Amino acid sequence: MQFNLEMCWRLEMSPKEKRDIERLKTLRVRDDIPKDLRVAIESFMQQAIIINEYELDHMPIEYMGNLLKTIAKYPEHAILFMDIIEILERDKIIEN
Repeated sequence: MQFNLEMCWRLEMSPKEKRDIERLKTLRVRDDIPKDLRVAIESFMQQAIIINEYELDHMPIEYMGNLLKTIAKYPEHAILFMDIIEILERDKIIEN
C-alpha cells in the first residue's frame, strides 16, 4: 500500500463538510478505547478542526499514518481500519 503524497488530504470542503468538521468539537472518544488509540483518534480529529479553522489545504500525512498504524494494533477494530482503507482507496489516496 502506498500513499499518494500529492493528493493526501488535499481538502476543498463544501459548506456541509465544514459543518461536519465543526461537529468534531462536540465529540469525545469513548473512555474504554485503549489510550494510544484514543490519542491517535483525538489527534486526527484535532488536526481536522485546525484545517477547518485556519482554512489550510491539507493534513500532514503523519496523522493518517499514525491513526492507521495504531488502529491496526487492535484486531477488535479491524472493521474501522478496513473502512478507512476503503475510503482512502475510493478517493485514490492510496493504491496497491
